[in-house]
Amino acid sequence: MPAASIVRAVMLPSAGFVVWAGHFGTVYAVHAHACERDMATSSLLGLPWVAVLVMGATCLALVVLALLFRRSWHGTRVGRRGASEAGEAEPDFTRWFGAAACIVAGFAVLFEAVPALVLPACR
Repeated sequence: MPAASIVRAVMLPSAGFVVWAGHFGTVYAVHAHACERDMATSSLLGLPWVAVLVMGATCLALVVLALLFRRSWHGTRVGRRGASEAGEAEPDFTRWFGAAACIVAGFAVLFEAVPALVLPACR
């Protein structure tokens, strides 16, 4: 199996978890920066800037997860982009796991965004 298809076989099903990890890091980096610089009470567009950045990161993560879900759920057909080098379609388990990972990651993104939006940044 060529190296490119091995990377693809591993990265596509786990891409949802990578998006979740990126969102997790972004939320905590925004909060850490706000607390370190004593900017937790600053506002942007009339809202606390921490909440605005967390909402923006959450929306971006959910859009990316929706696109990844769509790509995983519909899969690939023989002859289309994403077929293996032998011309075979992706295995059903790979597509199913990628779609399930996006759903789980979507819930995880929401569960980490809600407390970040509701609670004050530096407590």
